[in-house]
Formats: sequence, structure tokens, C-alpha cells
Amino acid sequence: MIGLGILLPFLVASYTCQIISSSLLEKVLLFGTVFILAFLIYWIVARTIVQFLEE
Repeated sequence: MIGLGILLPFLVASYTCQIISSSLLEKVLLFGTVFILAFLIYWIVARTIVQFLEE
């Protein structure tokens, strides 16, 4: 589950960086921001599903 939590945000951030940014600094900043946001969204959804399954 953690592997998927790292792989999916990495893929989303990489794809977003390739489309939007042009310079290296923009790519690094955008990649970091998108990766953190995607990871947090994934983690919140995963924890919610686990809690519903435990009940």
C-alpha cells in the first residue's frame, strides 16, 4: 500500500511537470508540490477506505 502511495503521486507529478513547466527550477518546485498534494490525497482516501472496511 505504501509502494502504491509513492508510485502514483510520483507518476502524477512527473506527468504534470512535463506538461506545464519549462525551466528546471519550475519543474523541481512543481514536482515537489504536486507530489506532496497527490500523496496526501492518496493517504486520506486510503485511510478512509481502511476505516470503513474495519467497521
